[in-house]
Amino acid sequence: MSPQERLNERRDRLLAAAFQQFGAKGYPATTIDALCADAHVSTRGFYECFSGREAMLAAVHERITTEAMAAVRLAVASADEPVSAGLAAYVHHMTCDERRARIVHVEVARAGHPLQPARRRAVHELAGLITTLAGDRTTLTSPELSRIAIGLVGAVQELLTEWISADPRPAPAEVLTGAQHIFRTSLR
Repeated sequence: MSPQERLNERRDRLLAAAFQQFGAKGYPATTIDALCADAHVSTRGFYECFSGREAMLAAVHERITTEAMAAVRLAVASADEPVSAGLAAYVHHMTCDERRARIVHVEVARAGHPLQPARRRAVHELAGLITTLAGDRTTLTSPELSRIAIGLVGAVQELLTEWISADPRPAPAEVLTGAQHIFRTSLR
């Protein structure tokens, strides 16, 4: 392998280890040493790929949200009810592997200030899609719809955060039903 291929392969192993550890143990409990041990990478190798845990968490978050948005866009492309289809795709993507929901909706918040720009970008991307999809199906003005779309993303985030921590955990379909009700009521 070329040096760049080795670096990419090492980065992928680290990202897989981060997905597992951040998703199972959480951000505060995951050390660089543990990530390196799981990925079979030296600490030096870690720092050749990432500047620290925050950068690694940001990369994992970016990967998950990119995959989620691809699933949402695919779902809305041919749907009769695109907002509902997109919402269902997002909830399914996050709940079919709880590590995704935990990383995106819990661990990024725990990481605090360094991850807020990545989190805000994801929120605004989802809100922008909601605004676009709902724009001609609502009587709300554009500024009202933009603000409500941000709130709807926050509602879904909180429903998923509650789903992660609930004991017993509700079925993902219950999360989706609640989110759909909030969306229908808000977007009239």
